[in-house]
Order: sequence, then structure tokens, then C-alpha cells
Amino acid sequence: MAENPLYIQFPAEPALVAQPHHETFHLPFMPRSAHARHLIAVWLGAIGSFGLLASVLYPLVNRYIVAPAVAVHPAQIVQSLPAMPKTSRLAMRRRFDGARFAQVAEQVSTGETQIFTYHRLTLVFKEDGEDRSGIVNADYEGEGQQDGALVATPVFADFRSGVYPQPDAFVSQRRSRFPVRGVPLNVSVANAGVVPTREFKRVVSMPKNRQELADILETAGVSDKNREELERALATDAVAPGNSLELLMEKNSENGRPKLIMAKLNGEKGNAKVVARDDSDSFVPVSDDRLFSTLYSESQPDAPSSSEVAAIDLNGLDDDDPTGLRNRLEKAGLSEVTANDLMKLADANGVPLNGSDDAPDSVDLLFRKSDGNNKTDLMFIEFHSGDEAHRFYLHRDTPDGASEFYDEDGHSVAKVLAHRPVPGGKLGDGFAWRIHPILGVKKFHNGVDFRAPMGSPILAAGDGIVEKISWETGYGKYVRIRHDGGYETTYAHIASTPDDLRVGERVKQGEVIAYVGSTGYSTGPHLYYELRVNGRYENPLTADLPAGTNLTGKSLDSLKSQVNHVDSIMSYLDASSEPQLDAAPEPQPEPFTSFDHRPKGHFGRP
Repeated sequence: MAENPLYIQFPAEPALVAQPHHETFHLPFMPRSAHARHLIAVWLGAIGSFGLLASVLYPLVNRYIVAPAVAVHPAQIVQSLPAMPKTSRLAMRRRFDGARFAQVAEQVSTGETQIFTYHRLTLVFKEDGEDRSGIVNADYEGEGQQDGALVATPVFADFRSGVYPQPDAFVSQRRSRFPVRGVPLNVSVANAGVVPTREFKRVVSMPKNRQELADILETAGVSDKNREELERALATDAVAPGNSLELLMEKNSENGRPKLIMAKLNGEKGNAKVVARDDSDSFVPVSDDRLFSTLYSESQPDAPSSSEVAAIDLNGLDDDDPTGLRNRLEKAGLSEVTANDLMKLADANGVPLNGSDDAPDSVDLLFRKSDGNNKTDLMFIEFHSGDEAHRFYLHRDTPDGASEFYDEDGHSVAKVLAHRPVPGGKLGDGFAWRIHPILGVKKFHNGVDFRAPMGSPILAAGDGIVEKISWETGYGKYVRIRHDGGYETTYAHIASTPDDLRVGERVKQGEVIAYVGSTGYSTGPHLYYELRVNGRYENPLTADLPAGTNLTGKSLDSLKSQVNHVDSIMSYLDASSEPQLDAAPEPQPEPFTSFDHRPKGHFGRP
């Protein structure tokens, strides 16, 4: 048979052997038996179904038994865990409550009542490691960083976030209280607008003498109707010494005058009477006096908007830069005159205000500004050095007299004995041995000479009483003044004295007491200026002696009243800044040893 060319016979292929499925694909942790795998799948499904059923039925079956509320005295509640250390606690938000300044209604010497804003300031020269949580960073708003931070050390840098936390932190805290996502329910939509805010101010009166309530309210701007209602509500028409009256008023009222919201009358024994305005526009008693401070605190901004600061860090202040301290004081709110008064007072008492080792640890200041003319007065100064302190109070002895600084015992400390009682006089023979120009013998010159034209005025070197206006052979005509510090100054060779100057009359430093002449043993017009301390001659050019007045009698009582008034304001600021728990009174610091009134007049200097 002929072969067909289209038929091709291929070689036979070997038969493929079929293999079971479990031999081709197998998980190493599963059994090879199909029956066993089926059982495992059934068990897993059963366990999952049981868990799902249990999660649904458990809340329905398990019922919690709520115990009834039982009244328990707060003293029986004991914390199970001890309180965390103070340094480890989270910073709490504290609103600015005016703790570093206060508006005080005071009666001035003319009898008029004015409102003064008292500010408290601390100058820190040395770090002592104390907890100063009440101190505020001077550069809170950040405008003072260009010329160096006023409060730059790490210790003071933490005060800013502790006392006045940053606003960003407040926003995040508020947002964390609410869900970020969700569907709002029962929410009405309104056009965005400005929410009106209520701004309050607080005025306090702590009179030294009995003060009429009507005068205080009139000065604060309260209407006549509110004055009568408040007098009836407080059952008094005056504020006695030792008591204080606090007024909380709303600034933005309808008629443009402040609206009296609350009033608090604090008694001398600690009892307080608080009245508040109700919905019927009448004053009613309030049992919880904390509402007064809470309402005022919540109305204030998160941080002080004024430029006033609480502390200035002067650690490491350059000794060769006398304007550095003055510039920082003026930035903190003191006027140029007030800053100069502070520096003069410190210099007069031997207290260096610089970065030297002899500088005090800190200086506390209390100054006030008049709301009428914005005049600044430095009212109180306290120097701290270790456990020692010394306090100075500004006081006016007479209504027409000048204000001076006194210590608590009534010693004037702002004036130092003048070294040159003749303005523009030229120094002649000094406190040394010389050949007497008239007698021609070697003799010790117990004073100093100042050459000046005939008739030039001679000024009292310090406060004191005119002891003598007399004539002696060597002195010629002279005036002798006994000063309160126990020393005497003599002004000799004078031509005359003012017509109204009498023996026993009290004179002030800088007052004209005589005129230059050439009487006695004199070779020409000049002044012979002599100083005796406890009967011993001293060099008037180098002696540093207090030249102010030491108060006695009624003048000292008036100073004590001023001291109590200033201390009350300081205590008021401390209480507003940080409420303190009842504790044992702290011991009063000892006075500076350098401020002791030594017999030889080395006041405030070694």
C-alpha cells in the first residue's frame, strides 16, 4: 500500500499518571487527612460564633448594683494616693487677677479723694533658688528681646509659662474637650458676630482715717442712687481705719458710667460682708465671698496687657553702665524722677545697685501712679540681703512740707550731710595742719574753708534745730545747728543771717541760714565750715552722715499710720496673687547691720 504523504505517525507518548490533590498541595501545619481538616474548620466556626454571642449577651445579663449615696463629712475623706510633688504637677491655667497692681481710693492731704494705681516691682540681683511662682516675665509680649531679656535666667524663664501659660495651650485644651468628628444635633445656625464681653474693674479703699463712703463712691464714679442703696445694704456710711472696702464695677455700662456690681466690706477682725446686685437691680447679701474674686478674675485677659512687670532680673548688671539700671526701671513703669530717687536713696545708705558682690539679693518696690496726672511716686522700698532686710517708707511730715523716706522707727534716710554748703564756693584750707594766716603759728584746722563772694548764700547742710546765732573772737559771727543724728555743724565768718531765722527754729537741708562774710580772724570773704560728732571734730568733706529728720510725738504716730497703710496694700497684693493656707507666721527678718545708727555717724557704710 502506497504511503500517503499527508499521514505522519508520531511516536507514542507515555501515559500520564494521575496524583491525588493532597499530594500536590499541602500546608505543613495541617493534617493530610481531609476528615481531620473538616473537623478543625467546624470547631473554629463554633468558637467564633460562641464569642460573638457572648459579646452580645454579657452586657444584658450582667447588671451592676449602684450603691445609694451616703453623706460623708469632708474630713473623713482620705486620699488613697499621696499628693504629687509640687514641681511635678501640671501647670494650671491662671488668669491675670491684678495681683501685681491695685487701684486704691485714697484721701490726699487736701482732703480730696483720688484713685491711685499701685504697682509692685521686684529687682533681683542675686539668685537664691526660692520658688518665685508669682513673678512674671518682663518680656511676656516679646517686645523686650532686642536689647536683652530682662528676665533671662532659666529660673525666671519658667515663671512665664507657669503663671501665664501660652494662649496656644489654652486653645488645644479647649478643643480636646469636644469630638473632632460627628454629626451635630439640635444645632441652630446663625451669622457670625462679635460676642460682647463684660469688663470689670476693682477699686479698694483702705483709709488711714475714717472716710465717708459717699466720697469713695463719688471718686469711683458711682451714681447717687447706687450710693444710697449701697449704704443701706452695708448698713454703714463710712469706712473706719483697719477696715477695707472693695468695689467691683462694670466699665461698659449703658450710660457711660461704671455700674456697681458687687461690694465687699472687710472688717478688722476678718469678717466680711458682701452684697451684689440682683435681677431687680437691688443689692442683696451674698454668703460666698469667693464670688467676688471669681467674677473679677474671669473678666480679665489671659495675660496683662500693660507694660507693667513684676520682676526684673539684674543678675550680672554691668557696674560701669550707670544708665543700664535706670533704663530698665523706666521700662518697668517707673518715671525718670522715681528711678533717680531710688538710686539716690540706695547711694545715700551705701547700697550698691549693680552686679557687685555687695549688692543686695533683691529689692522690693511699691510705687503708685495718679489716674489724674499720671504722676509716679515711689512709696516703699525694701532691701533684702540673706536673712536681713530694711524697709523705707515715703512720708510727708507736714501738709506743706516735702515727702521723705523714713525707716520704721522714724529716722529719715534719704538725706546725707552736704559737703559743700556754699553753692559754687571754692575750697580753701582743708581739714589738716596749717600755719594760721593771722596768728602765724602752726595749728590744726578743725574745719574747711570755702571762698565765695561777699553775701553769697549759705545753705543748711542737713535738717536740724538752730542752736546758736552768736559771735566769738576767732569765729566772728556764726550759726550752729544741732542735727537729729546727734552731731553739730558750725558756719563761721558770716556777714549776717536771714531776718526771720531764730534760735530754736527748725531748718531743712538746703534752706538759707546765713550769708558769706569776713568777720573774726579772717583774711577775706569765705565760710568756715565745721563738723562735730559727739564733741569730736570730723572732716565734713568725707563724713557720710544722715541729714534728715528723726520723727517724734505726733509726727511719729503719723508715720506709723502710713506704715500700716502701705503694709495693708502689700498684704492685699499678696493675698490677691496667691491665697495662702493658715500657717505659722514667718519670723520677721533682722535689719541690715549696715543701717544701724552708729554713734560716729558711719551710716550705711563700713
